[in-house]
Amino acid sequence: MANPITVSVIIPAYNSAKTLPVCLTSLRNQSYPKSKVEIIIVNDASTDNTMEILNKLELPPNTKIISHNSNKALAATRNTGIRNASGEIFIFLDADMEVPSDFVENHIKFHKKPNVVGVLSALLPASENTIDKYQKYLYRSKRGAKKFPDKTPLPFHVFILGITSVKREAIIQTGGFDNEIMSYGGEDTEFSYRLWQKYPEGLYYAPHIKVIHHHYRPFNEALNNISTFGKEVVPYLVQKHPEFDKLYCYSYIKSRTGLVNKIKRVPGIILMSTVSFQILKFCYHLFPYPISNVFVRLLMAAALWRGISQSPEI
Repeated sequence: MANPITVSVIIPAYNSAKTLPVCLTSLRNQSYPKSKVEIIIVNDASTDNTMEILNKLELPPNTKIISHNSNKALAATRNTGIRNASGEIFIFLDADMEVPSDFVENHIKFHKKPNVVGVLSALLPASENTIDKYQKYLYRSKRGAKKFPDKTPLPFHVFILGITSVKREAIIQTGGFDNEIMSYGGEDTEFSYRLWQKYPEGLYYAPHIKVIHHHYRPFNEALNNISTFGKEVVPYLVQKHPEFDKLYCYSYIKSRTGLVNKIKRVPGIILMSTVSFQILKFCYHLFPYPISNVFVRLLMAAALWRGISQSPEI
């Protein structure tokens, strides 16, 4: 391979002792020239034995470990990785991911295509995960990037980080992640939006690059996280990017003035009510997959709007 492109794999790690061994072992076995790949692990003040595990592991070549003295959350942790990275391509990889041996090689091949700025991998559940109806919705349903035709640019809202590569120059032009986002969610979408604004034809999905996700999140936990996101992050995102209002229906939930706006709020109020929420949960458990997907989406919308309804005015 003549003049291989240099790669920086940035791994944010917070209480990741259980999954880091699998993640790093998979990176140690890459087919891409090892001298051209650096691994940057940013320990975000973990409270488990993450550092003890890292000290014991046989790490991939060119691995650098950076530790925060206090927890700074995901956006700032990724930014620490960016500041310490030297590659031409940055790969953002979460600590609970296991990648195939040709993972880096296939990302680099994709980046050699015209107009490509960012590449999103496909996500599969780990064999040890419980495959309940919510997991089937996440991994088997046609959702997110899978809804768009192959070889066509993706919209920003489905370009999630954590299994993604981006050209260094594009990150420099876009700026890093927003350190102000410290609660659950939103840092990916906010960054992807700014990236997409500069490179609207540059984000792509690579379904052949498959990554195994070693993390099981129960549906109730996911709903709680979505509600927290609606309450603590969405108002900030809408204030920074007013165009996000339509993405999250913020004013649809928060508006108090005007007859039309009040009428628009009625479906949201009904969906957010405790009675409706419990009925939707009952239907989710009652109906088999894929019919259950309808209730997954409604419950996620209801959780988001319940969070928004509890958020401060902006």
